[in-house]
Amino acid sequence: MDSLDKHLWEFRTVLKETNSQQAYKGLILYIKELRNYFKENYPEYDVSSNFYQGYMDLTFFTLRSQLTKQKDLKYIVVFTYEHMQFEVWLAGRNRAVMSNYHTKFSHYQMKNYTLTDNRKGMSAILENVVVEHPNFDQLKALTKQIDAGVIQFIQSIETDYLSDESD
Repeated sequence: MDSLDKHLWEFRTVLKETNSQQAYKGLILYIKELRNYFKENYPEYDVSSNFYQGYMDLTFFTLRSQLTKQKDLKYIVVFTYEHMQFEVWLAGRNRAVMSNYHTKFSHYQMKNYTLTDNRKGMSAILENVVVEHPNFDQLKALTKQIDAGVIQFIQSIETDYLSDESD
């Protein structure tokens, strides 16, 4: 295993020589504002009161509609650090729920949505990129892009795949 001490000294160098801390702080503040935006503008959704800050891999918050609550599902609005993009995922309450829906969705043509691998530890059933190249200098426009992509995903999933499904 690589040396933790070595990694931390490298990390210190990155912090001293770049604006990484400012960028990270700005991103976290924006995602808090984005979560609040969804909470204020979409009272029909149960938006999580907290968000997952992550380990510089993912930062996300969740939202649930009445339909997804009934089916033990949730939507996750995610920022992925590796790809520097915003995504929306459909996930389940637990592994059993996710595996069940993964099997059901594997029988559908999923438009532009990515059906994840059904494996232990999977985080989502479906994934969709909503903003591939976010412009953080235009936060209002970015919020509108994310809003449109997330709502389109939710409406599509609920109308095309969940609404007429029998449990």
